[in-house]
Amino acid sequence: MNLGIIILEIGLGFCLFLIMNFLKKKKISRYDLIILPNILMIILASIMPWFKDYTLPLLIFYLAFDVLYIAIISKKQILEDEKEYYKTLALTLLLGIIIYNFYLLKVTKAFLDMEIFKNFIWVLIILYFLKKINIEEIKPKEERELDYKKRYQEYVVVNYAKFKNKYAYLIKVKDKDIENILYSFLIYENYLHGSIYRLFNNIKNNLVKGNSKYGIMGVKSDHYITNEEAIVIMKEQLEGKLKRIKKGNREDNLKKLINEKYKVSKDVKEVIKIMDIIEEFNKNN
Repeated sequence: MNLGIIILEIGLGFCLFLIMNFLKKKKISRYDLIILPNILMIILASIMPWFKDYTLPLLIFYLAFDVLYIAIISKKQILEDEKEYYKTLALTLLLGIIIYNFYLLKVTKAFLDMEIFKNFIWVLIILYFLKKINIEEIKPKEERELDYKKRYQEYVVVNYAKFKNKYAYLIKVKDKDIENILYSFLIYENYLHGSIYRLFNNIKNNLVKGNSKYGIMGVKSDHYITNEEAIVIMKEQLEGKLKRIKKGNREDNLKKLINEKYKVSKDVKEVIKIMDIIEEFNKNN
């Protein structure tokens, strides 16, 4: 494989990434995320028959761009479990390998003989688009917002249970507000910067020495610290802040404590929202 083909694969892989990222914002289903890149790969092999044998690396470059995008951006576009995200990537690649080895490498031309398949293909196309434009499936704005709220609550509760099981021995303190703030920081920071982001961030920090954020809590340090160390440091900072602040009503006290980590009002509101979900969950259980 020469350099020109590799550059072309990278370029087409990036174009595929842009197309799929645009479609993700339209909230397409997980099955579409798995199937569409492979459909586009087949279409490309049909348009450029000479490129047919080089389509699998293109798919790999697309997946690599997607992982880098999730790792580098400051916020995920949708709430989703990371395991489901990785599973989607793995299934996309597995389907691509099957199509590549058992179809594209076995045929002279990937393009269909339309005289034989034209009716079948058009039935599939019509059925696909009819499903997508089904009026009954178009939800009003209020219902979409309700769905998002429900998914957000589920995301918070699931991660609260996970972090409580893993870090309760470090987080447990007498002041319940500080305890809930710590869990809310964990959940929100993990939402903003998932494990892939933190991995790349650690690699970058090892190369560029300086004051950087470390651990799942995102604590600033001039040297590497573990998740556990980051939690302990943040707990000590909050306890120190509680002793220093002038006591007011509970909402003002919470904002002052949260300001120890987040200064932007949007972030403060999100942390308070997560705290409210945690408190409601604990009240009902």
